[in-house]
Amino acid sequence: MIDYDSEIQRILDGPPGKLAFRALCAALVRAGCPERLVSLCDERLASWPDRVREAPSSWLAALEAGHTKPTWELVRSLALRSPRIGIVDPVLPDPRSRSEVGGVTHLGLGWFARDQLAALVETMEHWEALRSIQVAGLTDRDGELLTRLAGHGSLARLESLDLVDVREDMWHFEKPPFRPRGEQQPWRLRHAGLRAPDLVHLMRSGLVPHLRSADVLVCDLDEAKDLADCAELAGLERLAIGFRCGKNGRQPLWKPYFGNVIDQDDEACEAFFARADLASLRGLTVRGTAMGLGREGLGARGIDAVIGSGVLRQLTELTLELLPVGDAVIAGVLESLDPDRVEKLKLADLVATDITAAAFAGVGAFPRLRHLDLSRNRLGAKGAQQLAADVRMPVLEHLDLSGRKSGSPYYGRPDVQPVGDAGAAAWASSPTAGTLTHLNMAATGLSVDGLTALLTSEALHRLDSLGLACNPVGGWPAHLRDAPLWRTLRTVDAADCGLGDEDVEALAATVSAPCLHSVSLAYNSVGSRGARALASWPVLPQLWELDLHDNLLTDEGLDALASSGAVPRLLELDLEQDCWNARARGHATHLPARLLDQESFPSLDAVHLGIVDEYHGARYTSGLPADVRQELASARTTPPALAAFLTHIDTEELDDDRGGSDTDSDSAAELDKERADRDFRTERATRHAEFIAEAQDFARRMIEGDIGWPPPPPPETA
Repeated sequence: MIDYDSEIQRILDGPPGKLAFRALCAALVRAGCPERLVSLCDERLASWPDRVREAPSSWLAALEAGHTKPTWELVRSLALRSPRIGIVDPVLPDPRSRSEVGGVTHLGLGWFARDQLAALVETMEHWEALRSIQVAGLTDRDGELLTRLAGHGSLARLESLDLVDVREDMWHFEKPPFRPRGEQQPWRLRHAGLRAPDLVHLMRSGLVPHLRSADVLVCDLDEAKDLADCAELAGLERLAIGFRCGKNGRQPLWKPYFGNVIDQDDEACEAFFARADLASLRGLTVRGTAMGLGREGLGARGIDAVIGSGVLRQLTELTLELLPVGDAVIAGVLESLDPDRVEKLKLADLVATDITAAAFAGVGAFPRLRHLDLSRNRLGAKGAQQLAADVRMPVLEHLDLSGRKSGSPYYGRPDVQPVGDAGAAAWASSPTAGTLTHLNMAATGLSVDGLTALLTSEALHRLDSLGLACNPVGGWPAHLRDAPLWRTLRTVDAADCGLGDEDVEALAATVSAPCLHSVSLAYNSVGSRGARALASWPVLPQLWELDLHDNLLTDEGLDALASSGAVPRLLELDLEQDCWNARARGHATHLPARLLDQESFPSLDAVHLGIVDEYHGARYTSGLPADVRQELASARTTPPALAAFLTHIDTEELDDDRGGSDTDSDSAAELDKERADRDFRTERATRHAEFIAEAQDFARRMIEGDIGWPPPPPPETA
């Protein structure tokens, strides 16, 4: 008999998170939602951030399809944007007819969410608990909507309003103005994400006396000066700013390069930090934009202006990201921080090399630093070793040394940070290892030796999250079944690691991993043997999430998973394949019936099936013949997760019943050959070796001062 009280208590005692919240709700449903347990959860969840008490888009899609659940009363946040290819976003529920959303305090509408925003503007006064709105990608076509939103009295209840995201590059769209009238009672707003002119208007209107945090995009020098002259900036405790004052766009296709320094961004940054009063600031983010395998934005002049303002010395958190600056500038930043004060430091995608690691060692100690992100740079083994051995960080919990992951390996490529096995081994035995709970080593050139060093580490005795994706691991040794890290790991991401059936059999030989809840084996080569091994894995019954995206699963393997009876807690299952997978299922191939049975996956709230085109962003199949899909989509007995999936498929490119390429032998043979040629698995090891060598060579050139960018202009013709 399952002890639901103990299971729920374990989740509540663990770290708050979106997946943990879903697991808690599923456990309550399995327990029958007794009032005492619901009350306990409601009381304990009050200490969790509202944004992790999230109903994902699949819950909203299921609600649209007619499936509700009693745990909706615990939800405080909605994610309206579906993260999946070929899946239509659910509509924003109307709180007048959907009592399930009555307790929602945060709405994440997503990017380019005109329809969602329009629905919100129509029903705004009925979202009585709403305190936070987040939307991005608005364009000049949304001007009328923003005008209506700006005049809405319900804005006075909000504590957070994001209408821009500092990740936006402003290349393709203008932003409509957001100008609320000033003759109103003061708002509760503590955070705003806006374009600079709108933020200036809002601060000077007197509407936001409690504003303490802002995200802002600055698009020219005058905007920078006007914003800097706002006396209200002195009250901000946190500022995230993106300068978008010029454009370049040059890049060597699919090659790493230093990046494009935008002079106009430097000039605006200099003007802003020379004039702005940021006396209360404790957290600062300055972000550029991605450009191919490089970055574009302000450069050394801009960062020198930040340093010259003196603001760095007072910060507890600093993020610099996607800026073409390099080691010397980063060293200046580190010298200007107060190492006894800083708690979070993100220096990501700045073209840092081992010289930056030496600058950290020069500082010596960061006694309060809990979060260090040096991802998407060019640190090598020497730099990783120096950070691990020569920098004292006694409370560090979060470390990210990852490179840039590839996305879909059919159409993308990783941009490696060549830390390698030696760097992994250094951190596995570092004096700092004992405090780490999160370690991301994705796209760092790890082989099976690096994997082994990490999993067998006795020093990493608190680690609960390990990122290994996009590495040429190529094997999973059998002796790792009793590795020390299994005692604490909650999440393992081994996507695109070159693992096959034999490796998954070795992984599934692990008998005990008491905390493990999430495993990703996406973009590997798991077939029937591997699926059978997973189906009998003693750890499988405790998993909340299993990602088998784009593997080589057959009916036999799928049936083994579905009939195992060992997945009572599984919430999310990904079985999608890309259209260029050499072993992709045929368009007219019916998924095994057991896979569609509620009893096979009783807690599932999100499932991903069929074939997608990850380049064009299209869905080609649902995994079911059209008549079966339509019948299941409308049947009341269809499991909620499956109903959510089937009722929200984008049918524009859907061709579930195409049979030509599956039945015509000549066409089928031709397609099989083309798939084999285009399947990334064909030359995976060779390509990884090339990427690692390229990264090491690029790092060497940066260290030697051979920037090599921008290229010289072509000679003038007479």
